[in-house]
Amino acid sequence: MHDDFYDLDTASLSRGDGVRDLTLTDRWNTPLGKPNGGYILAAMLRGLREEIGAADPMVAAVTYLTSPEPGPAELRTSAVRMGRRVQTGTAALWEGERHVAELTASFGARPADGLTRELGTPPSLPAPDRCADPREHGMPQGGLFDRIDYRMASVPGWSVGAPSGDPSIDLWQRLAGGREIDFPALALLCDSFAPPVLELDDRIQSMTVQLTVHLHRLPRPGWIATRLSTRHVVNGFHEEDCELWDEDGNLVAQSRQLAILL
Repeated sequence: MHDDFYDLDTASLSRGDGVRDLTLTDRWNTPLGKPNGGYILAAMLRGLREEIGAADPMVAAVTYLTSPEPGPAELRTSAVRMGRRVQTGTAALWEGERHVAELTASFGARPADGLTRELGTPPSLPAPDRCADPREHGMPQGGLFDRIDYRMASVPGWSVGAPSGDPSIDLWQRLAGGREIDFPALALLCDSFAPPVLELDDRIQSMTVQLTVHLHRLPRPGWIATRLSTRHVVNGFHEEDCELWDEDGNLVAQSRQLAILL
């Protein structure tokens, strides 16, 4: 039986005039003690889509303006353009007088016969049942790490006090208990594991400033193969790239974020 917290914790209720009420919970907290950015994005994307009556999300760009706190919040939405093929809207997340995050997203139907060419390849990983759960080998538990299932061919070096020096990670992910993945969940899974930059130094911490996700297709039911990498660390900021592939080898989502080192 899957974990129902995803559905509950990303839900929001329309108040009228484009405003929706929601509650951010500590069930998705990171080790920094704040709700995870991917969780925030999933709740905002789901609420915006429902409020403006759009099709499936295709791209979403969120800027985090201040650290969120668990508790009541409101989503202030607006439809920018409701085209036949693409609909675009914005959503601002507020907690009282605190403007927490700002989202712009575009939605649309994907033609089944549209041109498709794939020049990339998925991560080369053993089957999930042959991989280890990193939470049993030094990785933190609780909060976000209880809401996502992880499997890895080997545990990350930073989790055992021996950073590898290579800020890249391949792993399997899924929502806890195997809950079916929808588009907001794909956005969440782009930012749901520890940042690979920790492989440079396990004493640093990282917080997302801006995150853009491209959502290509829904995955087949099962695990999501995930490739995370950082190649540039400049003056205390770094990028992080993510690719998500389903078990059939289809690219389902990708993202890039800018994060600040703490």
